[in-house]
Amino acid sequence: MLSAFMLLTALSVSNISDADLENYYWDCDTAYMKGSLGGQDMNSCLKITEQFQKLMFNDDRDAFMQYWNDNKYQQWESRGFYRL
Repeated sequence: MLSAFMLLTALSVSNISDADLENYYWDCDTAYMKGSLGGQDMNSCLKITEQFQKLMFNDDRDAFMQYWNDNKYQQWESRGFYRL
């Protein structure tokens, strides 16, 4: 379950390392792709995603989308989600 963990993370997102933020982002993205993200987890993951894009890509949507496209399958597979 992501709920308690994601809520805690979202509340302290400004206090975590860049590596942890990236890991949490991919946890959220994978949960979303699996269709297992809802309610408070969705809100927490949106905060994590916003912070990740801001810190790692200076809110540059194109740079973020390139990063996402380059890494999504590897990150999803490492979390047990395989594309169809």
